[in-house]
Amino acid sequence: MQNISRNQKLLAAGVAVLSVMLMCVWFLGVKTPAYAVLINGKQQFIVKDRKQVELAIEQIGKQLVKDNKKVALSSKIEFKRIFAEKNVLLAQEKIAPELKKGLQFQTNGAVIMVDGKKVVCMQDKASAQSLLVKLKSANSWIGDHEKLISSAFAEQVTVKESKVYAGEVLTPKEAWNLITTGTASPEKYTIKPGDSLWSIARANDMYVDDILKANNLKEEDILDLGQEIILVKSKPYINVVAKVEGTATEIIPYETKVITDNSANGVKVKSAGANGKKEVAYVVEKINGNVGKKEVISEKIIEKPKDRVMVKGARVIQVASRSGNSTGTLAWPVTGYISQYSRSGHIAIDIAGASGSPVQAADGGTVTFAGWDGNYGKCVVINHGNGLVTRYAHCSSLSVSVGDSVSRGQTIGTRGSTGRSSGPHLHFEVMSGGSRVNPLNYLR
Repeated sequence: MQNISRNQKLLAAGVAVLSVMLMCVWFLGVKTPAYAVLINGKQQFIVKDRKQVELAIEQIGKQLVKDNKKVALSSKIEFKRIFAEKNVLLAQEKIAPELKKGLQFQTNGAVIMVDGKKVVCMQDKASAQSLLVKLKSANSWIGDHEKLISSAFAEQVTVKESKVYAGEVLTPKEAWNLITTGTASPEKYTIKPGDSLWSIARANDMYVDDILKANNLKEEDILDLGQEIILVKSKPYINVVAKVEGTATEIIPYETKVITDNSANGVKVKSAGANGKKEVAYVVEKINGNVGKKEVISEKIIEKPKDRVMVKGARVIQVASRSGNSTGTLAWPVTGYISQYSRSGHIAIDIAGASGSPVQAADGGTVTFAGWDGNYGKCVVINHGNGLVTRYAHCSSLSVSVGDSVSRGQTIGTRGSTGRSSGPHLHFEVMSGGSRVNPLNYLR
């Protein structure tokens, strides 16, 4: 009986051992020894062998090295020994991409600080300083007969050498985009058949002027198929303020005087007027190349203007509105429809229509300005005498110059979308006695 009892115990022990062994075999068949990878205390993924991770970290570090500069791992990485199911083990080719999401490497670099805030990280101090020199130079241009007095940043800008995260270091091109537009990776658009600056601006809720500034383009530039342009409303981190002094010869428009003669009929020119000239010395402030405050320092009369004298008979009949003389009424300067009426803050009318349509002088007079005028774009100003002045803005081209005498209906340019404009139109202003007035009160 004792032998039977002992045999039963041995059998039970053997069964227990066999059960444990079978359970181990089953467990090891389902789970395997592995490592949980923790970055800064948080588990990221699980791998079979920690050497896989160490190799991936080494490869990532080599990829981040620029110009033989060393990088150092700044994140804390830990390995925790565990058993895991085989289907959760991360494949070798996926380890590096997962590590890049959480790891941080540091290297020696330079930071451009704007008003005490970090804006740009670059490879070294020389690269950062070179970028700032380029920025100041690009926005300190001067015109003919002008001299640069000073050029400075509107913000407090400093360069500081320090440890930077390798992933934050920008190339010179990326840094330039960030400083000048507000983003290192602006949205881009590829030119397609039928595109124009106007259509692209409208489709992206932008002004044509925004696209011109972001891409250093002019309104008359031709867009090539396949050309890539930046679509961004520029919000520069750093603004350049240039102080410029210069001289310019300006026209002094002649005035028209009317004499009533009871013995005469009709209207006759007794003596033709002649514009005068003056030399103006000025100081102007340019912000990122755009003309801001302008102060006239002195004026020297070179040639005085001569009044045009008109003799008006007592029984004169009203001249038709299409007369070539300045009549006090204005002809429509361009065909099209009114897209914006005169209102508070916009004492003018916008006449929309096809780009390139001729723009005509609303009445006879003298051109006192013809050229680029900030938000007005390409612009013409005509003095019609007796305090009446008209402005024609956003033209695509101009065909007159300062000092030209123009007649009513004469083509002075073409309709366009230069300056701050949302599409092809003529911005038409009328000024009487130096104040803007509703053009519809004068147009006939």
